[in-house]
Amino acid sequence: MVSKYVDNKELKRVIEDGKLKPFRIRQILKKQGIILTSTNAEQIAEQVYPILWGSEDIQNMSCAMDDSGNYIKSSLLTLHNDNAENIMDEAEDFFSNASYRDTKYKLSSVIRENNNSLIVKLQYAIIRPGRNELISTQYKTTEIKARKISKNKVMLDVRQASNSEMKELNKFLANATKRDGTFTTNHISLQVLTNENRVAFFDEFVKKKFDGWRFDTVTKIELKKFEGTDKEESKELDEEDDDSIKNLQGITSAILNGTSIRNNSFVRECLQNNFYVTTMGYKFECMSDIREVVVEINFKYDDLKIDICKTYEYDSYAEDLRLHPSLYNVQEEILTMFQQGAYKKYMEIMERQKEETLKKMEISE
Repeated sequence: MVSKYVDNKELKRVIEDGKLKPFRIRQILKKQGIILTSTNAEQIAEQVYPILWGSEDIQNMSCAMDDSGNYIKSSLLTLHNDNAENIMDEAEDFFSNASYRDTKYKLSSVIRENNNSLIVKLQYAIIRPGRNELISTQYKTTEIKARKISKNKVMLDVRQASNSEMKELNKFLANATKRDGTFTTNHISLQVLTNENRVAFFDEFVKKKFDGWRFDTVTKIELKKFEGTDKEESKELDEEDDDSIKNLQGITSAILNGTSIRNNSFVRECLQNNFYVTTMGYKFECMSDIREVVVEINFKYDDLKIDICKTYEYDSYAEDLRLHPSLYNVQEEILTMFQQGAYKKYMEIMERQKEETLKKMEISE
């Protein structure tokens, strides 16, 4: 949201400094019938300087700047009310009447879409002193999509702008549910899965088909040593296993970045010796357009998180892909697709784990 006039000198400086890429300016102007042929940042800055920009244009430019905060992050958790007569009516009242005084948030709106869903919009400002007007204050919106999934349960789909924000939002929800007394939150956690199923979740997610997108490579893996009591930990070790454990001695967690790292020998060795995956990044290619996206799945703060980390768009002048944040509506569409796929896979594995546990109990009896 742009709340004050931004002088063109400041816009010019942002382009010259490389914060706003020339190809993004060309895309915005092309939609309005203005074609720029320049590719040099300084030339583009001079050409756009005389243009009288509207607030919507400035807002689009602000959101398209090369900033990690302009990539959408999402988290899933559930809200329960066992005594609810109408769960959506009471969820609407819950957010409308909650106190936001001790948080960074300001309630913007609670919008009832239909009988089964509503959207809560919270706004806050990021202040960066010393920068020019266009980037010194950025206004962000945290959107909570509440969807009814049973008579007494609502799924909260939280769209936030930063990795650390979910910690603050969970704190707000904990205080709000405590004051309210009728609702409780439930987190979608990796901890309830067995070590084997923690690894299976990340491996099986990428095998799902996503309409219009093709899996390219794994770009990031975070590993953590399993501290549980699964039976496989007590198996007899042969000489090769013993050597592997010696190689991993003292390591309790690891982070790897790169390409095709799922088949890396170190990763395989860790997963064979009671490590599990906590985070995995995937790169996908669009099959209908020249675009790429990197999404990351993790369970930080005990919530299922699906984040867009990078987007690459085609620059016809350079005839190559450019790393740059896509517009929010484009990111939203991509994120929804991967988020639904991840949640569905998580629930499938949970159901499979329950069935396996029941079979083991029957055999033991």
